[in-house]
Amino acid sequence: MSNELTKMGAAKVSVYECNGSTCIHKQDASEVELNFYQYAAQNLSGVNTPKLLGVRGRDLYIEHVPNRVSLSELLASESTFEQLASIHHSPYRPNFPVKQHCWTSNATEFALSGLKLPEVSNAALRHIQSLSQPLFLNSNLISGDSNDGNWGTRQNGELVLFDWERFGYGSPAIDLAPLVPRLGSPADYTSIVEKYIRHSSISPGEILEKQLMIAKSWLVVEVTNLLVRRNKPELSIYINWYRENVPNWLNSIEKMF
Repeated sequence: MSNELTKMGAAKVSVYECNGSTCIHKQDASEVELNFYQYAAQNLSGVNTPKLLGVRGRDLYIEHVPNRVSLSELLASESTFEQLASIHHSPYRPNFPVKQHCWTSNATEFALSGLKLPEVSNAALRHIQSLSQPLFLNSNLISGDSNDGNWGTRQNGELVLFDWERFGYGSPAIDLAPLVPRLGSPADYTSIVEKYIRHSSISPGEILEKQLMIAKSWLVVEVTNLLVRRNKPELSIYINWYRENVPNWLNSIEKMF
């Protein structure tokens, strides 16, 4: 038996029967994620990842982490920020190609062509993109996709982070941005940075807060383009929500830039 779990990812993800218990079967997993579970996971001290059960070609079999976690629960848990800080502080360096994160002007224009925001909002996003380079020059490891749908708990309550196809290098802000509720208010950014820097000294809070706003802006572009390229059914829902909310949000943070 199987139960389809695929949402925004490119791979097909199912709960699969494995020798009398359930596991996650990820078909056509990315090379980054296949290599992550085989070579990187065991080297990330302080980070809970699903146990690797097997690899067959591009098929990945991993532990099923059964209990979903809400965003509010993640934000209330010290373990969330402890584990992210452990990734960012890890001395481990992968010997396989990882995800190369970047925010290009071409990506911005592609997203804007679909979003159809007011011109003042387009200009704001283009300006923020021009300031984004420091996010991707950072030499710290990141999960690259720490949204609440990629966390769960084991039956013993242990918090686990899964979905590692965007594992790579970058600013910690890239991992903090998905934890900001919706687009977030300035107070939301301050709160998340304060929780994070209790466990990390990588970046001063004021710099990290600005980078977090840049990373959140980048996510608007990334999510839009991912949904368009993968022809996801959620596209119209996101586009409409962004059109209603992004202009006012950009106006509220523009003083930071």
